[in-house]
Parts: sequence; structure tokens; C-alpha cells
Amino acid sequence: MDVGIGISEDLPVAVQQQLAVDVEGAGFRSLWTNEASGRDALLLCQAWAAATATLEVGVGVVPLWTRSPAQLAMACATLQEATGGRFILGLGVSHPATMGPWHGADVRAPRTAAREALTILRQLEAGEPSDVDGQVMRSSRFRLRISPQPPPTTRLLAAMGPRMLELAGTDADGVLLNWSSAEEVARAGQRVRSAAADAGRDPAGVEVATYVRVAVADDHDTALTALAGEIATYAALPAYAAHFERQGFGDAVERVKAAHKAGADAAGKAEALGERALSQLGWAGTPQDDPADALAAYRDAGLDHLVARVVVAGGDAAASVHQVVRALG
Repeated sequence: MDVGIGISEDLPVAVQQQLAVDVEGAGFRSLWTNEASGRDALLLCQAWAAATATLEVGVGVVPLWTRSPAQLAMACATLQEATGGRFILGLGVSHPATMGPWHGADVRAPRTAAREALTILRQLEAGEPSDVDGQVMRSSRFRLRISPQPPPTTRLLAAMGPRMLELAGTDADGVLLNWSSAEEVARAGQRVRSAAADAGRDPAGVEVATYVRVAVADDHDTALTALAGEIATYAALPAYAAHFERQGFGDAVERVKAAHKAGADAAGKAEALGERALSQLGWAGTPQDDPADALAAYRDAGLDHLVARVVVAGGDAAASVHQVVRALG
């Protein structure tokens, strides 16, 4: 199992480039960011790659509504050329609650939209003209004018539900999971690989990756409450609440929602979630604690690529990244 680091903190580009150098020097496979409302994720990947030599750089995820597939294909090909083939694209449908108000996107038929977008990307990065007149995504007679054309981008589809997991197995290079216990990784990975096999693909060639939230602080309670705050934030989103419930954490979600409504602080939310949810949906510890058992559980679940998503604990984002790098390194 390979291990990468995921960051989403508001840090200047020069600081992020130094973090990339440190992550590479510590022996990690990859560095990831997400795309929301901060710095452009694709440009950050370019900045990281420019400061490193072997580190893979990834986005988890680019919402498929914010760029046309043709525009995204141009960006991916440019990044592949600039990074020497080190770019990983995580593609996802995101959430209507943000995509509509923020981008004016008409979010509909997400699985169909993802399948059509992946088809267009595959056509264009193979050097073919686009030829998709889909229900949601359309592109025709567009061809990348880049010579020599760089190798195709590794495309991972963000997925939680069963049909999207199957699409990752049939139409993408793999899946990027999120907020998944080791047990869920095993279940989801099996569905992805079975779908790949049914489609005549080699299931061993389909990558299973996941974000795992990691909080490290000098004080264990500080790390634990930081992780609890992250879980509570996502539990407020309907898609993630359903995702947690499918994993058997429905009661914990209801308790933390009630705690939030009652005005509980981070410690109160941690108490409401309970030890089982906190221990299985992430890892929190001090620099003296050993995360080996948590990592081994994911490895044994068949995970190919664990991305340790840094949870800021204590207020200093850069310091939190360094704490996680040292804990896992």
C-alpha cells in the first residue's frame, strides 16, 4: 500500500511548495489537494511538481461541473507534460448545495454526467476527436492540439454509492473513496474490482484509493476534537450522512447533529460521536503514538493508495502538516 498526504489549508504557494519538498523527502508517494473556493487546485499541482522530482500530485476532486470535459482534458494534458506524467485526476460530482449557488451549475443525473465526462476525457487523451452527444455532457469534433501528446492521466472517480463505485470500475482507472472505514474500503473495493472484471478489465489494474483524515497534536484531546469537528461538518451533508449510515454510524450521526443543534463545542461533538466512529473514520494521536495498526487495517482491506488528509489541530496549518508527515513517515 502506498501512502500520500492530502492538504487543503489556506497556505501561500511558496509555503506549499516547501511542504511538497518535505513530503517527497519523507518518502511519500503523492501529495493531494481539493478544489473548493481557495487556490486553483490544478495550478497548485503544477507548483508542487515544479518543486519536486518524483512526487505524484493529485486533485481530489475536481467537480465535473466547473470545467467542460474538453477544457479539463487540455489542463490534464498540460499537467502531464509539465510534471512528466506525475498528475492524478480525481473527478467527482460534488454537491448541489455548492455547485448550483457557486457556479450556476445544473446538477442532474450525476452518474450519467460522470460516465459521459470520463468518455470524453478518454477519447481526447487517446488523441481522438470527441464524439459524445450525451444526456448531460456533450462534445464533438474537438481534438487536443498538443504534440507530442503526453501519456493519459490517471483518472480516479470519487464514489460512495454502489452504482458510482461500479462506474469507477468500468470507466475510470480506479476509485477515490472518502470517509471510509477499513471495512468499507474492503466492501467498496470488491464492488469496484468486480465491476471491472465484468467489463472485461483486469481488476488488479484498477486502483483503490481513499482519503483518511489524520489529526496529530501534542495533546491527544486536541487531536481528537479536531477530528470530531471534521466528521461533524461532513455529517451535515446529506450524501455523507447517508454514507456514514451505510457503514453503521447512523446513530453517531444523529447524536452529533443533536449536539450541534444544542450548541455543543468540539469536545461535546467528540463525545457525541463516540469512540467507535472516531477510531474507524480517521486517526487522531500525538507525535508519540503509533498509527501502524490503523494503516495495517487499510492495507489488509486491499487498499492500494492511502491519502492521509491532514486535519488542522491547534490552529497552525503548516505545523499540522509537518506533524502528520512525521507521524506517518
